[in-house]
Amino acid sequence: MKEAGTSRRRATIVSADVAGFSRLMGVDEEGTLAAFKSHRQELIDPKIAECGGRIVNVAGDGMLIEFSSAVDALECCIAVQRGIVTRNQTTPIERRLQFRIGINVADVIVDGDDIFGDGVNIAARLEGVADPGGICVSQAVVDQAGDKLDLEFQDLGRRALKNIEQPVRTYRIASAGIGVGVTGSGSVAVDIVPRLPERPSLAILPFRNLNGTEDTEFVADGIGLSIQTLLVQLSGLFFINACSNQPYKEGRASAVEAMRDFPVRYALEGSVQRVGQRVRVTAQVTDLSDGEAVWADRYDRDLEDVFVLQDDITREVIISLSIEIPGAVPERISIRSLAGPGAWEPYLRGVSHFYKFTREDNAIARRMFEKVSDLFPDKTIGPGYIALTHWIDVTRGWSASRDASLSQAAEWAEKSTVSVEENNGLAHAVLGSVRLLEGEFDEALALCRRSIAFRANCPFALGQLAAVQNYCGDATGAAKSAREALSVRTVYPPPLLNILAIAYRDSGKVGLSIPTALEASRLDPKFVDAYATVCSDYALLGDDDEARRAADEIMEIDPEFRLSTYAKKHVYKDAEKIAGIVEALRSAGLPD
Repeated sequence: MKEAGTSRRRATIVSADVAGFSRLMGVDEEGTLAAFKSHRQELIDPKIAECGGRIVNVAGDGMLIEFSSAVDALECCIAVQRGIVTRNQTTPIERRLQFRIGINVADVIVDGDDIFGDGVNIAARLEGVADPGGICVSQAVVDQAGDKLDLEFQDLGRRALKNIEQPVRTYRIASAGIGVGVTGSGSVAVDIVPRLPERPSLAILPFRNLNGTEDTEFVADGIGLSIQTLLVQLSGLFFINACSNQPYKEGRASAVEAMRDFPVRYALEGSVQRVGQRVRVTAQVTDLSDGEAVWADRYDRDLEDVFVLQDDITREVIISLSIEIPGAVPERISIRSLAGPGAWEPYLRGVSHFYKFTREDNAIARRMFEKVSDLFPDKTIGPGYIALTHWIDVTRGWSASRDASLSQAAEWAEKSTVSVEENNGLAHAVLGSVRLLEGEFDEALALCRRSIAFRANCPFALGQLAAVQNYCGDATGAAKSAREALSVRTVYPPPLLNILAIAYRDSGKVGLSIPTALEASRLDPKFVDAYATVCSDYALLGDDDEARRAADEIMEIDPEFRLSTYAKKHVYKDAEKIAGIVEALRSAGLPD
């Protein structure tokens, strides 16, 4: 029976609060309150009124807001989060106010100026799931507004929310320039991307499949990615891998548009058309300053000649950009030694599958590279990639037996590092990482440095060097290497971001570690290690509430998480360092 004076209506409910408000108040009570009032008076309250919203109530740093439209609510909240990012730019990271926002659409009970009901409670719980600077919404919001705004909703699955009887389908807004520690362009707040370098700078874009068929797709992917593996070895070139740029690959963006926000002068473009066992490949180097071609050519070849083709294109790129290289390098980076009956298909398929970075594709890639190794047992390329696939299984948790995969990674990597003349350095990074876990710190560091000598522009090699540097005690050097690794990527891999976050934490820059680790968790909501970094950060800062919140996320994602396993994965030369981190995680409630 309805109580007197109450009514029901459909509403869009917004719940918002300041992340880590208690910690911020403890650091600077007057400054935090002044910043909160300033944000409200100059940005939040005017934007709510402009979008037709109504502030229902305010409790401390929390706000409950009602809108009649989900579209209006989203537009308002996105504008607020973008505005907060802009207003925070001159504020030290550790003192910035960042808002969490949850949005739900539901029937509410109206009592005077207040609203009640499960719909309100769900909005509050969604706010708790949101990252600092982020927005989480329910399925109802997506249903009402998903096709009316240019937004990307990242599905977090059905979440069990506290005191809510049924799981709620939850989405994180993963676009529109909002999110943890992001700038207006959506990149991590940390200044990762460098200015245009003095040496020639090039991005390789995905080679387009002109046939549109599956049997040409892996050829197009494989050719572009194979050329990439050659170009990363040139120390005289600043090189960015943009092979995953979908707008360009699908023809929705030109090279100039695709690389607008990246510090490169040139782009390598290409296309592949296949007829039976022959391919027509076009390739060109475009000057991004004016969109003009610096070099272009067309190749009609048998697929058996694809390795020679890749070498030829790489050579023309080097000539067109006047890249200075030592005399022995062209022979070392050449891939034409694999030319022979039957090798082109497993190699191109292996490369195409490997760079999709899924468990199934990694397994397929390994089988393909095993075929390459069988065909060419004296070459280093097959064993190098086989070692890498085993290492990826270890780091992604895809292996049935971690120890067995580590053993296989080491065995194949050792086979690949025997020859210097035909080595691309890939296996050195893998073997260095394995040696780290074995406690062979000096050898691990030497191997990773050797890998960089072979692979000047390789984000994997730079990332592994960063990890080894950090665990050996050089957190500042690790952060530098990780930032360099990220600077040659157009898409930031969550594990690499987490390496940077760990290096920041261990060098005492926890204020930088938190947004970096949270960005890693935003990109991969199931990435437990990123949440563990966040948890340790907040615990080290003494922010118990945020540390426990991160610990709850860890246990929800991985109920089997144990500190002993975590410590085994993070091998520090200084045993006291990992002991302190484990103690910080334990204080947040994580089990031994």
